[in-house]
Amino acid sequence: MRPVSSEDDLFFDALLGNTSVRKFLGGVVAAEDRNVRFRAYLQGAQGIGIWIVTANSNAEPVGLIVLNPHKDEPHYEISYEFHPDHWGNGFAKEATSRVIAHVLHDTPLTKLIAETQIANHASLRLLRRLDMLEVKRIRRFEAEQVIMATRPRS
Repeated sequence: MRPVSSEDDLFFDALLGNTSVRKFLGGVVAAEDRNVRFRAYLQGAQGIGIWIVTANSNAEPVGLIVLNPHKDEPHYEISYEFHPDHWGNGFAKEATSRVIAHVLHDTPLTKLIAETQIANHASLRLLRRLDMLEVKRIRRFEAEQVIMATRPRS
């Protein structure tokens, strides 16, 4: 994993413009909004973690992980998007588990949450494999959402 760089613009555009990637994330992001978001990620922001996930073999970008304050909860939310060409290869589990471990062991944060649509079975399976527990269900973005949380560290 590494920080976002200016060379990631085409990957970022392909990721946020992909209908399969964005199926449970509110749909494809408009081109002008993708550009604005990419520039913001490039500049970084206080209190937000942004990583490009790369394939070990050739540093090719395969996904994006973002850590930022949740809209409703008093905790940080981990979110991820991976290009479909790399689904099923374990990149999401490995990278997301590394970010969770880093946050829970190397920062003052004691809990992370993730929010996903109940219909996003792959994401729910991943979050459960990461040992996250369902906290509650809400309705947002015209769909039932599940809030998952890491187990509190002792």
